[in-house]
Amino acid sequence: MGIDKRNLYRLPWSLNDNPIGWLEVTDTCNLHCRGCYRQRLEGHKSLEQLKEEVRFLKHWRNCDNISIAGGECLLHPEIVEIVAFISGLGIKPHILSNGLRLNRDLMRDLKRAHLVGIGFHVDSQQGRPGWRGKNELELCEVRQQLADTVASVGGIPCGFGITAYRDNLQYIPDLIRWTLKNRKIVHGATFITYRGALTTGEYSAGDQRVHMDQSTLGYATSDSPEDIGITSADVYELIKREFPQYEACAYLGGTQLHTSIKWLAAVLVCSRHHVVGHIGPKSAEFAQAMHHFLYGTYFVYRKDLQLGKKALLLSLFDPAMRPVLGWYLRNPLRLLLEPVHGVSIGIIQAPDLLEDGRVDHCDSCPDMTYFEGKLVHSCRLDEYRKFGGLLTIAPPKVAAGKNGD
Repeated sequence: MGIDKRNLYRLPWSLNDNPIGWLEVTDTCNLHCRGCYRQRLEGHKSLEQLKEEVRFLKHWRNCDNISIAGGECLLHPEIVEIVAFISGLGIKPHILSNGLRLNRDLMRDLKRAHLVGIGFHVDSQQGRPGWRGKNELELCEVRQQLADTVASVGGIPCGFGITAYRDNLQYIPDLIRWTLKNRKIVHGATFITYRGALTTGEYSAGDQRVHMDQSTLGYATSDSPEDIGITSADVYELIKREFPQYEACAYLGGTQLHTSIKWLAAVLVCSRHHVVGHIGPKSAEFAQAMHHFLYGTYFVYRKDLQLGKKALLLSLFDPAMRPVLGWYLRNPLRLLLEPVHGVSIGIIQAPDLLEDGRVDHCDSCPDMTYFEGKLVHSCRLDEYRKFGGLLTIAPPKVAAGKNGD
């Protein structure tokens, strides 16, 4: 068992030809997630400033989608206007939210502004009011409420992001089962491995030493290296054991290690009641190449909840789709009566600190954002905001030597 890159399609994204532009509309939030990348320093950005950033992302990223994030983006008083502006530029607005502020009226307004999708972050380490101490299965009640709210206005896909910690890994298969059960209104689940800046390291901003704790960066942690060392392969193998139909189709590697798998994409193909199979790398390659050929951009989010029967034609060149077509053809009534749903299963391994002090980021990082006229990693934006650039860390062996002097 294990991930073999030779059997996957390497997504063709690059720094300035990337499907995603990451827009930080506020650093204000109504939750505090364990390992959060953002501290409150500035509050809400103005609408004019955000318009400037969107134009920058459109020009320099060639993005198909703008991920509207924060902080908690739904707290921004002009969130509907932000969505409408992005849509008016011909870009797909996609919201990333914890969902606390969402209600049917706001969801209806966002739909009218042409929102194309919403991803919710819900997990057991958020300190969510009324849900403290609850496990991931119990939190499926929250996920159901949010999914039903989105579905009540019709036509907008939603998905759920879950941070993978050591103490919730066991729930991942059941979270996928919940997602599959709700495939009519939920388009997928994404598992992001927990990472943090160890407080035991020696950090510097230029020539200045930086003391690392929670007041320095929100993702400072005293957890053990094992706790922040979960990999995409760990999550992949856990899913694979429970779901034999599951297989990844595409990936992004790391910037430092040739063995890194930073983004791992999979799409399960489902009928009304069954998981029939999965999309293969040839389908992923065809989808990216054709979208770029027809529209001039790569893509990451679909606008609908169903793949549709046309997806079965992918079996003409994708061996992974041939068993799917065979399942439908074994009973021709299935072609008439059974839908073809696509449920995405994503795995993201956040940046890793290596033994020599280098950081292994996501190659062709999809979540780069605007900062003072340049593109920077959104997961490390607070380092730019507080110190003007990325912090460096002494290699552990060097740090140990200094401590022993």
